Amino acid sequence: MYDKDLYDAIWRRTSVRKYLDKRIEEKKIELLEKSISELNEISGLTMEFVENFDSFKSILTINFKNVRSAIVVKGKTNDPDLKEKCGYYGERVVLEATYHGLGTCWVAGFNKRSKSLDTKDDETVVCVISIGYGEEGMGISTKVPNAPHRKTKSISEFLGGNKEVPEWIESAMKAVQFAPTAMNSQKARFSYSDGKLSVHIPEGNLTMIDLGITKLHFELAAGGKFSMGTPAEFKKSQ
Repeated sequence: MYDKDLYDAIWRRTSVRKYLDKRIEEKKIELLEKSISELNEISGLTMEFVENFDSFKSILTINFKNVRSAIVVKGKTNDPDLKEKCGYYGERVVLEATYHGLGTCWVAGFNKRSKSLDTKDDETVVCVISIGYGEEGMGISTKVPNAPHRKTKSISEFLGGNKEVPEWIESAMKAVQFAPTAMNSQKARFSYSDGKLSVHIPEGNLTMIDLGITKLHFELAAGGKFSMGTPAEFKKSQ
């Protein structure tokens, strides 16, 4: 899928926890599975689409309803960048699902002993993403683009005191405001100095997942690529 389509989906994505008891059409499943396979090839992850997903039968996911399908976001346990990759590439799947009119939600609390989690001994499941047709308008926001549809940090808070930045950075930060993060914490901070932009985030159980998601949103908006890890420098496309 083109990055422009993913970028457009940023403004329409909302987190959905209550779904219609309706199966996703085979054609859409095929498209998602094709993308997941391609992203796995690029990243080294082993993400997969799972139907009849029962891992949501857990007290930690009591607010979910009619979850029939999910994306299992996983990879090799010994990958030092596993969590960041899961956030980055998992969010690409989320935005493609949004493009196809599907609702999604990142979930860190789930039943890790579920039979739905077909993992190998050398793999770790980092997160799952519920997916389907949401009760609340299919998980597609009707709000005006560039107007956050939930509480979010201001652009100046993300920039950590950098008062003067190029317009392209400030514009791309609007996409960062729409990035889903654990507990809506939005802990990533950007620094701009001597013409160079970098992002960093404090280490934590879920923060590296959040960092991967945040980097993707910024890259789709600005055009360019961050290095892996934290802090990470951004290189804009020419």
